[in-house]
Amino acid sequence: MYTQYQKIKSITLKQIVYALAAADAGSVTAAAHNLHVSQPSISTAIAALEQHYGLKLFTRHPAHGVSLTRFGVKVMAEARLLCDQAQTVAALAGPNAGLSGEIGLCCYEAIAPYILPRLLMRLREKLPDVIVRYTEADMEGVANTLKRGAADLAITYDLGLESDMLTQTIYSLQPHVICPVDHEFADRKSVFLSELHNQKLVLLDQPLSAQYVLGLLRASKVDPIITAQVRGFELLRSLVANGFGIAVTHTHPKTAVTYDGRPICSIPIADDLAEQRILLAYMPQTQIRPVLKAAQAEIVASFVNYVTV
Repeated sequence: MYTQYQKIKSITLKQIVYALAAADAGSVTAAAHNLHVSQPSISTAIAALEQHYGLKLFTRHPAHGVSLTRFGVKVMAEARLLCDQAQTVAALAGPNAGLSGEIGLCCYEAIAPYILPRLLMRLREKLPDVIVRYTEADMEGVANTLKRGAADLAITYDLGLESDMLTQTIYSLQPHVICPVDHEFADRKSVFLSELHNQKLVLLDQPLSAQYVLGLLRASKVDPIITAQVRGFELLRSLVANGFGIAVTHTHPKTAVTYDGRPICSIPIADDLAEQRILLAYMPQTQIRPVLKAAQAEIVASFVNYVTV
């Protein structure tokens, strides 16, 4: 009896939890700190799992932490499902027994301040027994975080995602030009891309974002004068408001004032351009986790009546 379970005798749930913590933190030291255990405890758990499989789960990067191997990504996806189920079993006698577990959510940093807090509040309300780990990254970082298994779900623009990633559209945006209030475009109801020729332009210093904007302009034979490239979207807005140039953006904050208190104008682009989609992305293996399916449904539902401008 129970002979079908012989292969799991050498694996413990604690070992799996410790390995998951290292995968999520990208560091054995950070995992030990997060779980309030010793660093050797994490290392020993990982070593035991790797001995069981006869394959490496992690690649060690001296002074730069650890990352999952391709096999490790596969194992950790199944491990998360197992931990979800174990947590559900452990909570069966509780008054609110239901979906439980932990999910990782990564959001593109330019839009995170405008959408992530409301999403976290909805998930807390609708899935109270689910722990949500969240982080933000640049566009390339979002895709990498998802690919290496450090996040289960990602919210980002429809740029830089790989073909094996599954996606759902949560909302769409049209590009706008933002400019200072004393700019020639400020009182316009719309502006054509061709009118941006020889205009001073501020860009985000992120390859995918910059390539997309410049691609739009070059398709209209527009050659702008790039005056600055900055990492942060709010710094971009502040530079624009202070007269360093204009910018083309899909992200539309709910306020027309920058961090330094200066007003800024947002003007729709008159050209017939394809909408840019904001996507919820995930890897195929995550579909087996009921808690992730529930979180996906809540995220999509939260944007049904979302007003972008």
